[in-house]
Amino acid sequence: MQVEVEQNIDSRSLGGRSSRRGYVVLATAISVFVLVGMLGLAVDLGRMFIFKSEAQAFADSAAIWAAVKLDGKKSGLDAAEAIVANSLNKFNFGTQSITSGVRTVQFAKSSLGPWETQPISNPSGYGFVRVIVKPVLKLSFLQSVNAPTTSAVIGQAIGAQIAETFPNGGYVPFTPFALNPADPSGNFGMLPGQEYAFLWPGNVNNKNNACEGNKVSWPTYNFSDNSTTAGSDRGYFELQSASAIADAIQGLRQTMPLNVGDIVPLTNGQKQSMQTALAVRAALDTDLTNYLPNNSGVKPDYYGNNMRLVVMPVNGGSMSTPANQVVGFAAFLLPLSYPNGGNKTWCAIYMGSRTSGGGSSAYTGGGSYVVRLVQ
Repeated sequence: MQVEVEQNIDSRSLGGRSSRRGYVVLATAISVFVLVGMLGLAVDLGRMFIFKSEAQAFADSAAIWAAVKLDGKKSGLDAAEAIVANSLNKFNFGTQSITSGVRTVQFAKSSLGPWETQPISNPSGYGFVRVIVKPVLKLSFLQSVNAPTTSAVIGQAIGAQIAETFPNGGYVPFTPFALNPADPSGNFGMLPGQEYAFLWPGNVNNKNNACEGNKVSWPTYNFSDNSTTAGSDRGYFELQSASAIADAIQGLRQTMPLNVGDIVPLTNGQKQSMQTALAVRAALDTDLTNYLPNNSGVKPDYYGNNMRLVVMPVNGGSMSTPANQVVGFAAFLLPLSYPNGGNKTWCAIYMGSRTSGGGSSAYTGGGSYVVRLVQ
């Protein structure tokens, strides 16, 4: 009897261990399946996130540079499409190009649309460009759990040329001095088409450093008198770091907003940083004609995208009470290049004032233009 009991106990023990082994195998199989699914979800979701970021980066960059090319002409629309087509940005870890089949370029006169694709019969007024990319990502791990094998992501951005508004922006941080603040025409004694200084020379006593329009009134142009402005303050006003100078000139981000009647807070600035930022802004213009100053009283026939057509507050200098008071705002056409070192006069062609009106004025109240993403 004792032997039979022991045999029965052994049989029951063996059966229990066998059941436990089967349970462990089943649980392990289920766990592996779940883990693979979680791994696939994590890996593919991570790839989708990167994929989305790459698509958005492409759209953002392409929309900005395409907007730069818009100039109210068909050639501008063509150039905008070309800049998108030739973008070097890629997706899928930088291994695949954004081909024509997954990108769309559209144009509009407003950020709200309506959006149109080329060809456009009358390109005038189209200052907004929308870039949409829809690349398709092939999923890797999720296929093993009967999930979708591909996923489409969307990157979209709208770039535009926007006229900044007063008083927090809309002008570059330079202040030409008025020749006659009381000029009844509203042109501050300046002649449209002639060039005037927007940044003083290092040696203001040297008349040869004056711009052509200032030579006729050199005594009012000479601001070396320390009672009105320090000798090193030469027409620039804003923060003085290189990044702040670039933001103020290229992005029109003003930290010292000015309006008529305010005192211009002149600062030294960094001459090389100013020169670099101005050159970058001028190079973004679609009209790179080297317009020459004239005494005709008529502004040149500028046809660019407004990157060189900028607004500046006009300084009344010693003729205003108190001195260095903003007497108005005016438009100037920036030159294409600047004197080396920044110690010589920088001249720009006067294009009209905010108040002068008529055919001689290019400025009707809007600020300088800046290219930005609006979506």
